[in-house]
Amino acid sequence: MTKRPTHRQKTQRAMEAYMALIDTADWLRGELRVPLESFDLTMGELRLLELLSRRGALTTLDVMRARKAKRQNVRRMVNRLEKRGWVGQRIVTLPPVGFEGSHKAKSRKSEQQTGRLIGVVGLTAAGKNFILDVLPRHSKLVKSLFCVLDSREQMSMIRMFRRLREGDPVKFFREIRLMDEEQEAEELREKAMAGLERITPRARMRKRAF
Repeated sequence: MTKRPTHRQKTQRAMEAYMALIDTADWLRGELRVPLESFDLTMGELRLLELLSRRGALTTLDVMRARKAKRQNVRRMVNRLEKRGWVGQRIVTLPPVGFEGSHKAKSRKSEQQTGRLIGVVGLTAAGKNFILDVLPRHSKLVKSLFCVLDSREQMSMIRMFRRLREGDPVKFFREIRLMDEEQEAEELREKAMAGLERITPRARMRKRAF
């Protein structure tokens, strides 16, 4: 019968997987840094250009959500790319919310509704040409780095990383609770074993005396 891994073994295994993932990410960044630097681009800026190329113009909020980035980081990237002529920013007015969907009082029903102002970011013509030229080259380099894995392994890796990012809150809290309980039980066992080790020599001495 296979013995279940202990809390320490599971923790060690998770740490080994974590360190392997971090080391691989650092290695990939190092391999891809030089080609990006030749275009004076950061990885974040390339991913922003790719996002706008794939999805079209987006609001700043949409970019923040898609890239999971803070507003100031998005603004910094957009401003830098705008100076190079690859992206453009524009303030647009959203369609006004109907009276039924607003929270205005009935007495203000006759007032003219105005839409909310919002910032939109999109690629310029130069930006589209640039990404169409750079992205295929970058993709070929990435493909060459991943050629050690076959298509099945790559798809499996994609699924595993997606599951890791999504997580499972219920399973997470259950695991934390079980880990705490298992650790407490393990500490009690260790204390009990230490107590037995102290008691055993004395018992042997008494036995010899008789």
